[in-house]
Amino acid sequence: MRILHIDTGAGWRGGQQQVLWLMEALRARGFEQLLLAPAGSPLAHRARKAGLPVAELSLPAMSLANLQTVRARRAPFDLVHAHDSHAHSLAALAAIAASGPHRPLVVSRRVAFPVAALGRLKYRKADAYIAVSAFVRLRLLEAGVPDRKIHVIFDGVPTPSAEWSEIPLLRSEFRTQLGVSGAGDQTILLGTLTSLAPEKLLEAELDLLAELPSSVHFWMAIPSTERTEGTEGTERTERTERTESTLREYARSRGLQARFHIFPIGEDAGPFLAALDIFIYLSKLEGLSSAILLAMAYGLPVLANYVGGIPEIVRHGETGLLADSIPGPELIRAARQLIDSQALRHRLGLAAREFVLAHATCDRMAAQTVAVYEELLSKRAHLSGPRE
Repeated sequence: MRILHIDTGAGWRGGQQQVLWLMEALRARGFEQLLLAPAGSPLAHRARKAGLPVAELSLPAMSLANLQTVRARRAPFDLVHAHDSHAHSLAALAAIAASGPHRPLVVSRRVAFPVAALGRLKYRKADAYIAVSAFVRLRLLEAGVPDRKIHVIFDGVPTPSAEWSEIPLLRSEFRTQLGVSGAGDQTILLGTLTSLAPEKLLEAELDLLAELPSSVHFWMAIPSTERTEGTEGTERTERTERTESTLREYARSRGLQARFHIFPIGEDAGPFLAALDIFIYLSKLEGLSSAILLAMAYGLPVLANYVGGIPEIVRHGETGLLADSIPGPELIRAARQLIDSQALRHRLGLAAREFVLAHATCDRMAAQTVAVYEELLSKRAHLSGPRE
């Protein structure tokens, strides 16, 4: 099976990470693949570093040059997998008046916002949709996508590269490195893996910190490719005035500067996650959140809000705690529950890890995605007869 992947993201978000992990898992299964991604993008760089074949797109994504690239590159492949909205548009346009056999188009939908009315025409062109959650599936149904075309497949995350027994050592080393150590140390580390995108409720997380005991510190990890300080010439995918500086200034205005730290994260977030006690993730709208799943894989209890697809993985009282009003007493109460009870943190963290192992590994995501591919190619073969 030969698969052409298209992702037009110029930055590094959860979607780009999922493309990379999917391609690595498919390579392990013996599939031939090519990634079309913007020249100089973090995804293109990391895919090449991983030994995956990459061909370059230009910016902006919706251009005649990119359309011509997709049309030229799709010929040798059995199907096309578009991983974002612009990729979907390019693939749908490239299929118009294309010669040769039909190549099924698979579209991944990871975002939770409604499908725009003007964009609904292209939704008729795809043969299958992979919705990252049941919530996203409902968004697709609202846009008129037939239910038979929608497949709900959770994001997949790798299990920790270290043995489970080695996680405490990683925790100790990272905490010591950052000055949080000692047998009698009572510091509780609340942390998150996030972007600076407008939908992330980062200020609300700082507001929560202000309501918690002084022994609680908040660590925020931001992908190094997402940082906004000292990155001249870096094209950002989100238009927002929020920067690391504005977050630090907000923390200072709340008297939290000594308890709040921002860290750049490279390709391995493992040591950072291992050092935490509680993972927090507050958002206005979320398709699912692969960051939450990665934290769960490290055995962290999750504190989040009821929004989008998050309740499908953070099951209240089972793999974490959920709050409705942000900010509000319910969130403070849930945070204090986790802070005050190591037994509760341990129970929820173990259940969170087991959930990921059962439902959200990279291998499981790849297997379910391959099943979608095979179903489409089987239908094509049935309609067109034996392949030459």
